[in-house]
Amino acid sequence: MSDDIVQKLLESLTPEQKDQLVQGLLNSNVKGDVPQLDEKSFEEKQTPKSRSNVNEDFTVERGKDVLEKRKTVVRAKRNQWTDNGEDRDIDFDPQKFERIGRTSRNRGKAKKKTLECHVCGKTFSMNADLVYGEYTRCNRCTGR
Repeated sequence: MSDDIVQKLLESLTPEQKDQLVQGLLNSNVKGDVPQLDEKSFEEKQTPKSRSNVNEDFTVERGKDVLEKRKTVVRAKRNQWTDNGEDRDIDFDPQKFERIGRTSRNRGKAKKKTLECHVCGKTFSMNADLVYGEYTRCNRCTGR
């Protein structure tokens, strides 16, 4: 709102209405206030108190609650899960799958290509799909 509009609004109000407006503004300000925290009290609320004690020789004695929060080693235990069959499919029919049978595996053998290593000169075979470029290396020379 511009200053002209506010000025006209204030001039049009009666003294009783002005008092009510002031009281309403003051009450709304009091209700909506958020308590301001100084830095010290803010830090106290953010960081939990640790129960550790620093001695004169700078050794630290920690309380039990601090030790419980540390990482613990995971140990293997006996598996206690049992299959009760509660999640099985109601419509499952094993005879249907027996009739269908297994899928035949008809993929051919991998096609290999005989290459010569450009570092040591040794001949080796490699999958033809993996050959790229002119300067191929054998497994022994790859790490060099």
